[in-house]
Amino acid sequence: MLVPVLITGVAGAAGSTPSANGAGGSTPPADARKDDSSYFSQHFSTDALGSDIKDAVVRANLAAVSFKKIVVHTHDQLTATGQTKPGSYDVAITLENAGSGLVRRMETVQHDGTMTVARFDLTYRGYFSFLTQSVPANAGALPPIVEARKVIRFDTNTDGHMNFTYLYGSTGKPTFSDPGQVVCDSGKSYSASSLNQAIEGQAHELDCQFVDTNGIVTDKMKLAYLEKYGVALMLHLQNADSTIDSSIVDFNVE
Repeated sequence: MLVPVLITGVAGAAGSTPSANGAGGSTPPADARKDDSSYFSQHFSTDALGSDIKDAVVRANLAAVSFKKIVVHTHDQLTATGQTKPGSYDVAITLENAGSGLVRRMETVQHDGTMTVARFDLTYRGYFSFLTQSVPANAGALPPIVEARKVIRFDTNTDGHMNFTYLYGSTGKPTFSDPGQVVCDSGKSYSASSLNQAIEGQAHELDCQFVDTNGIVTDKMKLAYLEKYGVALMLHLQNADSTIDSSIVDFNVE
């Protein structure tokens, strides 16, 4: 399925797979991490969406987010199933206004000072992806981009009950016949400064479940939706393999 947008990559990165153009064996852009900015803006823009998805975004007439760019650093603790001692990861997240009410999201993950993975997404409000790609630091070829191809349901509210149901596939591969879903319910509101003193306004909880094409819940996630900025950040993730707890170290709006 379209993996949860805010899974930090610390839960494990995919191995080498066919390249994003479907040809396989292509080398990541001249050290994918050094050339992230141009790669990010080119391949994770509204122009990169398929025609059906782009039409759905236009029809939704989404409100624009209020920021140009936000840079967030988090410290994440991952506990693998069956283990008691968590691993520590430092995550750098860049959020950019992608236009049309969408947000580009790039993150890089380090463990003990060593880069492990970079992840790129084009999202709605930071909590589900239209396009996503994870590139392990040791990848010899670019993994495919996973892309939403048809929207079946698109709830654009950010409180109450929300459902995003979609058909999807990987670049160069057929579309899965059964849809995936992201289902969220909002919870309590609280001061966003309790997450980090630099964050203004209110936050409210979003409890989300990610459902695969077999109707199985694969991930459960708690997010903080930041009302002033119109974007969500992950606080907790749980699946069959691991649990991640994330704390916001710094938060800068540009």
